[in-house]
Order: sequence, then structure tokens, then C-alpha cells
Amino acid sequence: MNSRSILIYGGGNCEIASVLDEELNHITHLSRAGMKVFARGHFFNNSCIAMYRRFKELKEDIGESGQGGVHDYFYDNGQVVKTCELKMKAASSETFEEFLKVASLKIAGDEVILILIGQGDLSGLFWDFSETPPTCISYKRLVQILMDAFEGKVKKLSLIIDVSNWHNVYLPLCLSQCHLIESVFIYERKKPLEIFPIARWIDCAFDEEYHWTLATYLYFGGYKVDLHPVWWHLCEKRWRDYTSFPSVRSFEEFYTIYKKIVMYYGTSNRIYSKILREKAVFDKQYVTTKDIQVYFEQEYLCKVSEEEIEKWLNELKICTDYYKG
Repeated sequence: MNSRSILIYGGGNCEIASVLDEELNHITHLSRAGMKVFARGHFFNNSCIAMYRRFKELKEDIGESGQGGVHDYFYDNGQVVKTCELKMKAASSETFEEFLKVASLKIAGDEVILILIGQGDLSGLFWDFSETPPTCISYKRLVQILMDAFEGKVKKLSLIIDVSNWHNVYLPLCLSQCHLIESVFIYERKKPLEIFPIARWIDCAFDEEYHWTLATYLYFGGYKVDLHPVWWHLCEKRWRDYTSFPSVRSFEEFYTIYKKIVMYYGTSNRIYSKILREKAVFDKQYVTTKDIQVYFEQEYLCKVSEEEIEKWLNELKICTDYYKG
């Protein structure tokens, strides 16, 4: 690995708690010399996870997690330490900043690979349903946190992002404003509730046959993002032209640039989704009931009334408050 460290932050105070818990536990079985990994996951307790089973589209797929709370995993050259704080905490901008501060004390290296795993929508990521109202971290705030945490401390910062829903223009546009980031790979889930396979990625990416970035593109479907700010300035301009005056010509002018800086590696012939012409607020901290309704429908093809979502959130609050105590 030379002077390289892996950081993993997982927001699992949502329906992915069980799969995230299982994936992070694989860190305890790593066997790699010269590797440092520091991971943190925010988890619902199992009784809170069970409340998702009221939605029939999720009932069969929602798994079971261990104890809820905040779990840390530190792997250093064959030695692993797992610690658990059993009180539930929000996966917020403040706790993300706290994670990066702790990480700076545990890891050192010229190159840092940061893996982010959570749920999200067009506006932000790390949705956390343990808060009232539910919270998220906006793309704009994410970039500011990264710059504050890594400026002057690392030479290379690479991102692997696994988020259920993301805005294909505005997320990379925000990231392009952070000059510290050398590479970005956005993972494409094969199905809902399937997250980035960390342990399998480590086995594939660091077998020394290829550079780890190339191995990631070869073995895992997703998007390689070129963050050159000049290209993104032009891409955003073409995007605004298209959304203001949609036509075949304006879309082609946008897409001609876009496909050169967001390269798709996967099994389908993916083109840019026109549904993302929908407006979104890119600096918001809270998630509305309407946001959740749209999220369930897009992610799980699950049509739920706002009234039912409100009932679910109220019951979830009682459960999460118990484990925050």
C-alpha cells in the first residue's frame, strides 16, 4: 500500500443498517500487510429497522443488524480493533467532521481513499431517519467539510461514493470545486439495499495486477468522474441551457461534453436521465415528508401516502429516542 490509508464512513440510520453492519464487519477478517483502514458506521437498532417492514415492498429484503449505535473499526497491518458506542447518533455534518478529525489521529499517509456509503437524493446524502425531521448532508456542505479536513494534510484524496440516488450534474459539479480530489468513482448498485462490497473491493483492487483505480473501474460497475473545473463550468452552462430550453439540440450539446467527463462502466447502455431536470435545493439540511415519499417511490417503486409516512416517522422517533437515551 505504501503511504496510503482507507477511510470509510457509513450512514446507516436508515434501511441499509443491516447490510452496512454486515459489510463493515468484514474488516475484522482482513489479512493484508501494510494496510490501514478506519471505518465508522451509524446504525439503527434492530427494533427500529423492523419498522420498515410495514412497507410491503421492503418487507422481504430488510435484514437484521446487531446492536445499534456508532461502531468503529480500525485495522492496522493485521491487527483490528472494534469499538461500539451503543447510543444512536445522527450521521450529520457535525458527526462526519468528528469522524475525519479522529481519522487524522489514527491514519497517516500521502494518499487517502475515502469511501462514503449511505442513502440520498438529488439534494444530498447520508439521510438519517433517527432525527426529527430527518437530516442529510448537502453536496455543498460535503465539499466544504472535505476541504477543511484535508487541506494541507494529504497530497492525494480519492473518493468512492455509494449513494442510492444522486444528481448526475450537481454532485460532481460540487466535487470539482475541491482541488484536493484526484479521482472519484461513484458506485452503481445492482439493486436497492445492495451496497459497495468493501472487502471484495480490497481483494480485487490491491492484488497489484492493476493500479487500484483501474481495478475499481474494471471489476465494479459505476461512474468514473473527471473533475477538471473548466470542463464542469462548461458542462453546467450547457445543462442550464438544456433545462431552460429543452430540445434535441440543446441536450446533444450538453451530452457531448458530459459523456467525456462522466464515463460509465457497467453492464447496460446507460445515458443521462432526463428526469433529473427536476429542480432540487442543494444546500438543505432537512428532509421533508414529500422528499421521503418521492424517495420510496423512486428507490423501491413503493407508493406510500404522506399520512402513512408521518405515522411511520412518529413510531420511529419513539424507537430511536429510546436508544439515544
